[in-house]
Amino acid sequence: MLPQEFIEKKENSTYNQLIKKETLLIELSDTGIGINPKYIQHAWESFSQGDMSITKKQNGAGLGLSICKSLVEINGGEIKVESQLGKGSKFSFTWNVELLPMTSSSTDIQFNEQINYVLPHAIRQKRILIIHSVESLRNSISKYLKRAEKVDTFDTFEKGIEAVKTYKELYYQFTYDIAFINLYENNKDEVITFILELKELSINSNNLAIIFIVFPSNEGIMLAKELMGKFLGTSVIYTPITWNKLINQFTHMK
Repeated sequence: MLPQEFIEKKENSTYNQLIKKETLLIELSDTGIGINPKYIQHAWESFSQGDMSITKKQNGAGLGLSICKSLVEINGGEIKVESQLGKGSKFSFTWNVELLPMTSSSTDIQFNEQINYVLPHAIRQKRILIIHSVESLRNSISKYLKRAEKVDTFDTFEKGIEAVKTYKELYYQFTYDIAFINLYENNKDEVITFILELKELSINSNNLAIIFIVFPSNEGIMLAKELMGKFLGTSVIYTPITWNKLINQFTHMK
C-alpha cells in the first residue's frame, strides 16, 4: 500500500496539471476631474487625496485606492495610474487567476473529483463550521471543502451556537473540529463571546481549531494578532479566500 504522503503528492501533481495559471490585465478609464501629476505618487496612501479643496466637493474618504493596491499586491499583481487634470484617469492592474479547462461534462466530473482528492486526508475526516455574513464567501469555502466529513455554514453566531447545542443533545458529542469565523473591528466582542461559548460546549477545547477570516487591512491584521494571542489554537486567513491559502492553513493540522 502506498504511503498517504506519496498519494497526496501525486494528487497535488495531477491538480497542478489540470489548472492553468494566467495573468489578466484590467483597465478602467473615466472622464472625471483627473489627478494633478504631482499628487499621483501619493495616490496609494491611506487618506491621501491630492487637492483637499477638491476632496471637500467629492466627499471621498481617501481609502479606496489604498485598499485596491493592497488587494492587488496580495494577489501578486501590480496597479498603475495615468491621469491628466480635467481629462480623466486610467487605472490598470494585473490579477493572477487559475483557469479551469473547458471540457465535456464527463471530464468535468473527473476534474471535480481530482479537486476533491487534493484535500489532505486528515482534513477530509474533519467536521467544519463556517460563519460569515457574506453568502458567496461561505459558499466558496464550502465548495473547496465539500469532501470533508461535515461542513455547515451560517450567517450568524447565534445559528452556529444553536447547531452545536442541538448536535450535542442528539449525539452527546461536540460538533466541529475546525471553525472559520468572520472577524472585523465591529464584531470583536461578539467573536470573543462566541469562542468562549464554543469552548464551554466542547469536550476538549484544545482539539478545536479556530481560523479567523479577516480583510487584510492594518486594523484587521492587528485585531487578528490580538485574538490569536488571547486564544490558543487560533490562526488567520486573509480574504480573498483561495485554494492555496486553505491548503496552507491545513498543512500542519492532523
